[in-house]
Amino acid sequence: MIIEVLSPSSIKMDHWNKYRLYEKAGVKEYWLVDPINQAVEVHLLVSAHYEFQGVFTEEDTISVHILPELTLDLYEIFDSDGS
Repeated sequence: MIIEVLSPSSIKMDHWNKYRLYEKAGVKEYWLVDPINQAVEVHLLVSAHYEFQGVFTEEDTISVHILPELTLDLYEIFDSDGS
């Protein structure tokens, strides 16, 4: 599993170049975290190609597919008041 945190200078590289490299390398799960928009884009490797699973926001709790017992409450991740 790879989790990339996007920055304005790396969006193209993370969305295209790294995406293709990770897919070719067989990385089973690839998350793109957008801290500005407080969203996580999830891709899962299925039959050697990534399948888009959706974009999740602070209102969502998501499971790590390769570790299904691990869930993340995105409200806690993106909580902007620092608590």
